[in-house]
Amino acid sequence: MDLRPLGPTSYWLFIQEETSMGMKTALAASAIALLSSAASAQISFTTTGSVSFTQLFNPDGGVFASGAYTSGDTGYFTADTDGRFSLTYLGQESTYDDGVRIVSNGMALHESDAIGTSIVGDMTTGGMLDFTFFASGGDDVANGVVTTGHSTFAVLGRNVTTSAGTFAYIVGYNDSYRHDDWDDFVIGINPMAPVPEPSSYALLLAGLGVIGFAARRRLGR
Repeated sequence: MDLRPLGPTSYWLFIQEETSMGMKTALAASAIALLSSAASAQISFTTTGSVSFTQLFNPDGGVFASGAYTSGDTGYFTADTDGRFSLTYLGQESTYDDGVRIVSNGMALHESDAIGTSIVGDMTTGGMLDFTFFASGGDDVANGVVTTGHSTFAVLGRNVTTSAGTFAYIVGYNDSYRHDDWDDFVIGINPMAPVPEPSSYALLLAGLGVIGFAARRRLGR
């Protein structure tokens, strides 16, 4: 038996020769499952109307500046894939205690939070993103619920880079019927990859273990 040390290339060829097709298939399947579970999640926004305004929000540093945004789209968010979504606080102009809450887990953002603070929720393919804007002195607005008047939220920008990060959507909330401003509470929304299931990691580790076992047996002959 040849016991000379194997270089990296020779060792890999040795593993390939000694690993059965079934082992390779199991490892490939586990790797594909893990990579698939980590694929980027996607969300969509369906536009149902539009708003225009002059009191505007500039997301960089929470500074309000005329000319940053002049219009927005009203509508609702849905999930194109299973996964998660994040809501990031970008600032506010309200004198109320406005905020946004993820209904399923109760996590919330408030005006007292630091700019850039984020919360995360789960989403299911075809389902509504389950968040609600709220105000102590105004009107609550839930994603997917049709509202009238000025108490709405609106998409102010898409694929926008701010001092707090890059966001697929910049969303502004108007907490009352009295003003044409969608800057009472402003957030960034991003889709996030789902957390891989523990079974995916287990399958991958099992495949690696089988290959390692085969290699040890061959070296021990």
